Amino acid sequence: MRRIDVAAFNVGLVSTGLAVLALCAAFGTVDWKLTSIVAPLGLVVIGLAGLLLSRNSTKGTR
Repeated sequence: MRRIDVAAFNVGLVSTGLAVLALCAAFGTVDWKLTSIVAPLGLVVIGLAGLLLSRNSTKGTR
């Protein structure tokens, strides 16, 4: 099984989030109060996904 590049995965998710925020700012208004809640939660989810993807597989090694 191919290993996933976790750093590239995390950078891609953060970049996508910033791009969505920039598009919302360009074509409408951004609710910064909501953004101040969603952004840290999104970073926590991205961090947890990175931790889960970086675990070594122990399947079949015993």
